[in-house]
Amino acid sequence: MNAMGKTMILYRGSLKSCNYHCSYCPFSKHRGIKAEYDKDRSQWESFVDRLAEPVERGRGPGALMIVPYGEALIHSWYWEGLGRLSALNGMEALGAQTNLSFPVERFLDVYQKAGGKKEKLRLWATFHPEMTEAESFVETCKHLLEKGVSLCAGAVGVPGNLPGIRRLREMLPEDIYLWINKMDGLRRPYTQKEREAFEEIDPFFRRELVPVKAEPDRCRGRIFVEGDGKVHNCNISPVRKENWYDCFLEQERCSAKETIGSVKEAVCFPEEPVCSRRLCSCYLAYGGRSDVTSRLLFGEYPLFRIPRAVKAVFLDIDGTLVWKRKGRSGEQSTEEISELTKVDLEILKGRGTSLFFATALPYEAALKRCKEIRCLFDGGVFGGGGYVIWRGKEETRQKLYPIKEEWCQSLKKLGRNLGCRVLLYRREGRIYKITFLRPKGKEWGEDEVKQAAAWCRYRCENQIRVLAENHCLEMVAAGANKAEGVKLLCSWLKISLADVLAAGDSAEDEEMVEMCGLQFTP
Repeated sequence: MNAMGKTMILYRGSLKSCNYHCSYCPFSKHRGIKAEYDKDRSQWESFVDRLAEPVERGRGPGALMIVPYGEALIHSWYWEGLGRLSALNGMEALGAQTNLSFPVERFLDVYQKAGGKKEKLRLWATFHPEMTEAESFVETCKHLLEKGVSLCAGAVGVPGNLPGIRRLREMLPEDIYLWINKMDGLRRPYTQKEREAFEEIDPFFRRELVPVKAEPDRCRGRIFVEGDGKVHNCNISPVRKENWYDCFLEQERCSAKETIGSVKEAVCFPEEPVCSRRLCSCYLAYGGRSDVTSRLLFGEYPLFRIPRAVKAVFLDIDGTLVWKRKGRSGEQSTEEISELTKVDLEILKGRGTSLFFATALPYEAALKRCKEIRCLFDGGVFGGGGYVIWRGKEETRQKLYPIKEEWCQSLKKLGRNLGCRVLLYRREGRIYKITFLRPKGKEWGEDEVKQAAAWCRYRCENQIRVLAENHCLEMVAAGANKAEGVKLLCSWLKISLADVLAAGDSAEDEEMVEMCGLQFTP
């Protein structure tokens, strides 16, 4: 599966015509002819046929989005295909980019007659002020919302269009998010006043202005498919050697790829994403990556651009917030928190979400590792659950799960006998975590961990929990773990576990993640 446990396909057929004629759009200049429409329809129907079988067996992607050059949803065959795929249990969400110019009742009827479920439909609607009035656009949005269709709306951030975009925001229902795309043709930076104006309309607009470094490792589990079967990582990455249709026909072509399902019932995702770009320069590129904060803001399938509301999030540090970035040689790497992650955390905090760490790192080491963002966090679960703290506006609460002092001498002796450096971590004079540290690269084997755990059960009255992470063997009190720490913090905050999310990348995070809902495994 992909980095988040969910997979998504973007599809673009050969359609290059539109019923709108915006001055800035190259596709408005082309008038489609019947042969072109027949080709586009044939491609789309072949794509749906190939995709339907693995989806029906739960071995396909979880989501599909049509991202046409022109306007696809004025053609009934797209609605028929979406309806057919929507009827399958394996498809969780699907939709398209659209200008909303289609006849709503007629095409929703086409969709439903093909088996379509409206609760799975997601529309990314773009407002084009040259072609439609805000009143008409808003009425269509409201109509779709009343019919049970999820959607977002948006416009290009043209400074001269600010009055009209403000009016659009005022007219739209509050539960429809209005996004603003940066204007690529502006040929100058936005002024501070313009930035503030667009951020007032779209609280996520800052994401559009962050240079997002291209990192292929974050692109696993999503692919971009053209009508003829050409495959890309995303809409701006180069064509890969794999072809969409070959993946269904030849076992040999699938053997070196990450595969969902079996031969002829599988959707194959490239094992090693390839990218020649320096930056992910548009939302379709950076929004579909496995950055955990994108999922926190926009759900399991952030490319649909529909925000989610959450009261608190609990985040592992190493491998989740802090990633290893490969150097130019491909061998060296540096650990860093991306600029996009920093902006996303600021947005979450600004929207009233409480942020907490959930890490095996001891308290001081965690704060040092995350010094750039620690001011955004209200505390967390540290030392694998051994220490829990909440710093509220008016009070601070904390709980320690101590390791008895009389056991420490025996544990230190054990560590030295194993040839390890022994580290003891304390808060308020009490030990909450002990680490046996080996040189980097010398990981703990499964049998070694079991032997250490057995020794602790015998010597420490079964009151010590042992866990291993890379070259570190950690010991905490038996009742201490991340999941229990999250429960405790939620009780202090007086919020339900149904209103929180958690993300982590190791077996130590599994219980916490299952309890809260969001999985992240880079």
